[in-house]
Amino acid sequence: MRIAILDYRNAVPTCVTGPADIWGGLNRMYPLVTGMQLKESIGIDFISVIDDKIVRRSLGEDRFRQLAAKDEFRLIIIPAMRYDKIDEVLNRERRLIEWLKKQRSKGADLASICIGAFLLAETGLLNGKKATTNWLFAEQFRQRYPSIEVQDDKIIVDEGTVCSCGGAFSFTSFMIYLIEKMLGHQEAVMASKILMINAHDDSQLAFSVFRFQHDHADDSIKKIQRFIEANYPEVINLEKLAADHHMSVRNFIRRFRQATGNTPLEYLQRVRIEAAKKLLENTREGIENIALQCGYEDISFFRKIFRRQVHMTPKEYHLKYGKQLS
Repeated sequence: MRIAILDYRNAVPTCVTGPADIWGGLNRMYPLVTGMQLKESIGIDFISVIDDKIVRRSLGEDRFRQLAAKDEFRLIIIPAMRYDKIDEVLNRERRLIEWLKKQRSKGADLASICIGAFLLAETGLLNGKKATTNWLFAEQFRQRYPSIEVQDDKIIVDEGTVCSCGGAFSFTSFMIYLIEKMLGHQEAVMASKILMINAHDDSQLAFSVFRFQHDHADDSIKKIQRFIEANYPEVINLEKLAADHHMSVRNFIRRFRQATGNTPLEYLQRVRIEAAKKLLENTREGIENIALQCGYEDISFFRKIFRRQVHMTPKEYHLKYGKQLS
């Protein structure tokens, strides 16, 4: 089984070498631990462009060789790139993009890590499909590729022959997932044990930070956003808020959604839950008290909204990210 890992300029180094170490480690250690050979031996090549030619370098070698027309791969991994180099990479790596399309037509599966999804999307192979990328760049991805459904609440999205994962360092669990897909469940379990990597299907929502959406030109809506952000613990009457800014409720909701992507009520809930997350991270106060501080008198409703937005209960979030008693 041949695996290719793209090694382009401005790729995140760990996302190039890390997947190679995982697949290579499985290839070496599986016979030692189980006394059996893998169903398929694993060969790993790093793929680059030098002097406008596609070249490969096998794992453990320093020398590049020109890729032969007959060279085909079962899986091609597209690593994350530096976030400030997205446009530069996409403009420069047209040869790699075309090569990915040709390899897919020959049967290769493609798998992107984090914002490597931008490079995968440039092939057109994600059009009409679902994908994920790092939550920080999900909106940028949506705007650039409107025909792709972005599921930025997911860490892994599998569309059969094209897969994507959300964060640069979630590649460890992503590789375990791909090992199971390509080789089988037992091999994935053994890889997880040998390399001590947890397989998970957690949501990115536990990691995301709500960034107040002020990047728009509607000054009236910005004023209302600032009011909500300053007064979220209080009872906020959205009808009165609309009237105070000389808008009908219908027009207020339309303008607010157009500017921020959320309805006013959704925005209020997101501000409140972000405040609750910070309290859960930085204090040892009880859940009920935190709910009250964030504008929720009904604790069960608070738990429901928190779980919907974060994909964890408040208690689970506190145990994972909060200050613990010594």
